[in-house]
Amino acid sequence: MSKNKVEVIIGGTILALQGEESEEHIQKVASLIDKQLMAIQKNNVRKNLNPTKVYMLAALNIANEYIKALEELSVCMDEIQSFEEEKERLKRELSALKEENAKLQLLEQPTYASVNRKKHINRGR
Repeated sequence: MSKNKVEVIIGGTILALQGEESEEHIQKVASLIDKQLMAIQKNNVRKNLNPTKVYMLAALNIANEYIKALEELSVCMDEIQSFEEEKERLKRELSALKEENAKLQLLEQPTYASVNRKKHINRGR
């Protein structure tokens, strides 16, 4: 895969990034980081917060969101697994019910002998 070279702005600084992801993806990543930085600077009472601390706080916020997303993904994957197991159980139950239904239908069908007996009885009247 070819590497894409993309210029982005993060924290007011223009950076030249290079990666295998699409330009759109790289821009989204840069935008996410920039928004985190802006939010930290906006919410900070001290306007002269050390830039290293701002970047560290942004990294912590993004890592926090990432871990929460992984935990949510894990819960969703567990639910999917549970649904798959339930689906397989229901398939087996459906198959058993179909077999039982077929057996019952066979029992309800009149046999050749009983059909002839009924015809014979009806003729005599």
